[in-house]
Amino acid sequence: MDKRFKHTLVAFKICPYCMKVLTIMCHKNVKFEIKFIEMHNKPDWFLKLSPLERVPILIIGEEVVLFESAAIMEYIDEITPPKLMPDDPIQKAIDRAKFEYSNEIIKNLYQFVFCLEQEKFINLKQWLIKHFKQMEEWLKDKQYINGTEISLVDFNFVPVFVVLNMLKPILPCDMLKDYKRLQNYGDSLTSMQCTKTGRVPDYEFLMIDGIKNKNTVLFRSNPCYFNGPKASRCCFFGK
Repeated sequence: MDKRFKHTLVAFKICPYCMKVLTIMCHKNVKFEIKFIEMHNKPDWFLKLSPLERVPILIIGEEVVLFESAAIMEYIDEITPPKLMPDDPIQKAIDRAKFEYSNEIIKNLYQFVFCLEQEKFINLKQWLIKHFKQMEEWLKDKQYINGTEISLVDFNFVPVFVVLNMLKPILPCDMLKDYKRLQNYGDSLTSMQCTKTGRVPDYEFLMIDGIKNKNTVLFRSNPCYFNGPKASRCCFFGK
């Protein structure tokens, strides 16, 4: 490969925004190298490259650095036809707005998963259910956000369903209970091969380990689940 167009992705192993980028790169069969960093110990070379000091960043060649997952995903889509982003200006703008919507869902979902306070945990749960309802409405009569074919906006929601599936045995029973279309949508996204290869092999272990080590509400509510393979997997949240 021409070194001018060599792609190096810098990521944190459990970062959902990195997962978005990894998933689309795997879907598009883009060749790339990956460097993992620890967010609590960011190396100096990373701080010099990342304007916002966060992941993901994509290094192209030796000089160009892209930051922010949406920008990286659109770049990958542009260089690997056929494009998944619509050409229509209005639809493109709508999809970009939904990119931001996915970011809010992901931010609140991760806060929920790693929450330490019971009251905040309940409030986050209610916030998520409310915003899942909006997604359910977007999916009316459609398999994907924009219709029968997957588009770039759908890849933004992959981390949501990876997390929900991973913790399905212990997450509140009513999170998606009333949203059948959203359940089917999540199943479609998580069944894709690129979703499986678009996250690190030890992703689940690292997430579970983090939930335990932080003594989160999830862990305190059902420690047996997190401490052994034979733990009870019933749902213990109120409806």
